[in-house]
Amino acid sequence: MLFKKLYNFKLLLIVIFLLSVKSSFAENKLLMITADYCVYCQIWEKEIGKIYPKTDIAKSFPLERIELDEQSIFNDSDNYETKITPTFVFFKEKEEIGRIIGYSNAEMFWWQVDEILDRD
Repeated sequence: MLFKKLYNFKLLLIVIFLLSVKSSFAENKLLMITADYCVYCQIWEKEIGKIYPKTDIAKSFPLERIELDEQSIFNDSDNYETKITPTFVFFKEKEEIGRIIGYSNAEMFWWQVDEILDRD
């Protein structure tokens, strides 16, 4: 069981890596790591998911979702990759410029987005 979870997690990391080097990878994007079972992901979808594509930020950072399943999350303290959904990762020119881990409410989300984009 432990071996299978470790294998699934490493497979997920490989997929994320391949997405980051693939030629169709957008220069700028917002990557959302989400899961069907995640209540906070569902709340984000209701509060922000429908309006995000209409924002000016979405024009510069189009949203792309990666779906996790419960079997692909392995609690390995040596690994820095996310184990929390939702996690939002901003990429500019293929480099990560910031990430938001978790979701509490729309106001906090937009504040964190502004912080990331103002830093850059």
